[in-house]
Amino acid sequence: MISQLRSYTVNKGMIDQWVKHFTEVLVPMQEKHGIKIGGMWVNEDKNQFIWTRSFADAEDVTAKEAAFYGSAEWTATVDHTRSHIARTVVQAMEPATKVEGDGLTIGPEKVSQLRMYTVNGGMMDQWVKLFSESLVPLQENLGMKIDAMWVNEDKNQFIWIRSFADAEDLKAKEAAFGASPDWQALRENAGSHLARLDVITMNAVARVAVSA
Repeated sequence: MISQLRSYTVNKGMIDQWVKHFTEVLVPMQEKHGIKIGGMWVNEDKNQFIWTRSFADAEDVTAKEAAFYGSAEWTATVDHTRSHIARTVVQAMEPATKVEGDGLTIGPEKVSQLRMYTVNGGMMDQWVKLFSESLVPLQENLGMKIDAMWVNEDKNQFIWIRSFADAEDLKAKEAAFGASPDWQALRENAGSHLARLDVITMNAVARVAVSA
């Protein structure tokens, strides 16, 4: 399974228009071509739209992207679509551990964190083992929901998403995690694997209901 993390910087004042266009027009258009859309979020500053989509393998990416971008529907809306976007960043990823589907589990949570860790050279396998065997259970025991874990194509970045009911829930659970004896015991070892941490807090975008 190959997933894409796609981050769009949206032109000032256009985020609401963009979300409406994306959910009502672009999601159905892509799904018509067999492209699976995962989560969709807007960052706290309301200037970045972050979403995921997934494919079976590299050949599936090539075939479905060619069909989508070559379609008459895309041609008809491409100029309008691009008029909203100042910058596009696309990251290809694979699930960090063996999972069904694309590894992304969407629930009712409203606030999420996209956490991107640059892992020190040669330490990715060790990091994935430590994270999945120790840090995931620790967070889940404190009520944090881990939505997905991926590794990028270059095998130097670990990307994951965790979710919370709201901003207050995030604050409370992060405080509990930071103060936990289990985290204090793991903290130094975990930090030794990582060169850089980037965190984006974001709010979930609801999918448009499709009438039967």
